[in-house]
Amino acid sequence: MDKDTLVTLLKFKRWIDSETLKAIKAINESTYAEKRHLMLRLMNHIYVVDRIFRANISGQQHGYTALNTPETPSVDELEVTMHDCINGYIQHVSAMTPADLGKTIKFSFVDGGEGEMTAIDMLNHMLFHGTYHRGAVGWLVSECGGVAPKDVLTVFLRDHHH
Repeated sequence: MDKDTLVTLLKFKRWIDSETLKAIKAINESTYAEKRHLMLRLMNHIYVVDRIFRANISGQQHGYTALNTPETPSVDELEVTMHDCINGYIQHVSAMTPADLGKTIKFSFVDGGEGEMTAIDMLNHMLFHGTYHRGAVGWLVSECGGVAPKDVLTVFLRDHHH
């Protein structure tokens, strides 16, 4: 996969994460407190994993000891942190060479054990991981009477990628 394609997929992720958070924001907090909380937990989990793999790819320590945080951020907080995180990915990936993308990186899994993956495999994992969990969030949004965003690349490419 070339760098331009990766940047497009990261821009898609930034857009659909934002759209998903907007859908959560529209859910009545008092009527659907438990499901709305679960939506935020899932989105925060996506964010934590995004941060973990961003640190792994850039050779930094992430500081996480679990795949979610004890506290649950607000929708507004997630809108800022998720957007900033993906902007960081876009900047980093834009500066990578094909050799950087194919480089094998050793890392430690948060739940124990050692791993090694290429940077491109880490990026693919991060992109697909978010899609999986946003699907669950979309289902919960629908159960609460909301409208889940169309989490598909075709809509992004048609309507939002310039």
